[in-house]
Amino acid sequence: MKIYQYLVGLSLVVMLGLSCKKSNPGTTTPPTDTTTVKATAKDLLMDSLYLYTKEVYLWHEVIPSYAAFNPRQYTGSTDLIAAQNEMTAIRALQPQDKKHGYSFVTTQAGSDAIQTGADEDYGFFIKAAALDKALPYDSVHWFVEYVYKASPSGTAGVQRGWYISKINNTAIGYDDASVTILNDIFFGTGTSASFTFTKQDGSTVAMNLTKAAFTANSVLYTDVITAGAKKTGYIVFNQFFGAGSVTELNTAFTDFASKGINELVVDLRYNHGGSTSTQDAFADLIAPASANGQTMYTYMFNDSLTAGKFPLLKRKPGFSNVSFLPADNTQTFEKAGSVNILSRVFFIVSGETASASELLINNLRPYMDVKLIGDTTYGKPVGFFPISIFNYAIYPISFKTVNSAGSAEYYDGFAPDKLSPDGVNKNWGDQTEPCLGAALKYISTGSFGRYATDESNQRQMAAQKLYQPLNSKLYDNKFTGMFVVKQR
Repeated sequence: MKIYQYLVGLSLVVMLGLSCKKSNPGTTTPPTDTTTVKATAKDLLMDSLYLYTKEVYLWHEVIPSYAAFNPRQYTGSTDLIAAQNEMTAIRALQPQDKKHGYSFVTTQAGSDAIQTGADEDYGFFIKAAALDKALPYDSVHWFVEYVYKASPSGTAGVQRGWYISKINNTAIGYDDASVTILNDIFFGTGTSASFTFTKQDGSTVAMNLTKAAFTANSVLYTDVITAGAKKTGYIVFNQFFGAGSVTELNTAFTDFASKGINELVVDLRYNHGGSTSTQDAFADLIAPASANGQTMYTYMFNDSLTAGKFPLLKRKPGFSNVSFLPADNTQTFEKAGSVNILSRVFFIVSGETASASELLINNLRPYMDVKLIGDTTYGKPVGFFPISIFNYAIYPISFKTVNSAGSAEYYDGFAPDKLSPDGVNKNWGDQTEPCLGAALKYISTGSFGRYATDESNQRQMAAQKLYQPLNSKLYDNKFTGMFVVKQR
């Protein structure tokens, strides 16, 4: 069985005895001295995290023996925090993982939400930006990046391009105190808040929002923009969830085909990644017919997995006959949909564009002209499959992907062909938004060239770099990655 044909991380139960049981006399297993105090549930969690990660970690050779690493030394105010601290220590052993903080631990419920789009929050997210066109940058606000349609904010009418003026009657600015409030509101235990938003026209609207369960939509916006003989399909795709995302993509591309598009702009500026099988489906919709049957990419695992040496993982349901060989884990294009005439595609990207989004870009490059607009992408050519342990799921980096041209080492991200700021103060589809505007200019003229707003955009780009440190204090709480799931 190919690894990407098996869904891991959902409905998998690790028994207490399985987590700590000694499988062989090797140095990676914990001691089994029965005269010592009985292991606690936290001890077993810490042991299991170590043992499974030692087995599947892409860079497993950097992890020392059980005795040297001593997983039970890691503590925290909760078992989850203790496990996260242990994973942080493992990340520190590998420079690429330390730099980006790829591997992580979450609750089983959090893992399920990553894979399905099921969530319980306000349903929008924010980003610091300024309206100033020149120094000093003193009108910095927290703008709404995107809104999920079925969420509390979506049904209340919140729009991209608005910014938060107040939360619970406290003014929100660009400072550490405001970031503390924002982290508490978006990621804390509170369930409701009063927001005052300022719209693009300067008017304000106040609304009380309560966190609620909803299913996030992957496709945030679509449009067909007609200019002369050019019909450009524009799609904003925000997360690679599972089957629901594929359905949304198929619907969008059916509409594109019916309207006869001959150019495509895919907006991935806030897309942190997700399911590789959903990426496969997206790539099949975009790719030219000539790519059909050709290699899309190959999963590469550590030498132990490739050699079939993973005794713990084999005990988990469904893994006894999984193959990690490259030949068994190569994905090919299966052209889908009726948009068959594209010779190029434009991607709008940013530092938030990561993992499965970058995989999509990398997979299409050998087969068509790919143009990038925005800022350098995150840099994540690696991924994971979640492993359930009690009520938690661990995501240690377990594979890298290699496209048909052998490209695999883009840890520094992909640099754009056209550097352009994120016009976060404008709603989706606004043709004056810098990134979309640059794509449409190229489509109409054949070149990005220079145009009247370039100098202003460069200043805005420089300003956005200044805001990144505080933005990161919010983004660190968000999922970034690609994972393997079963196509249903």
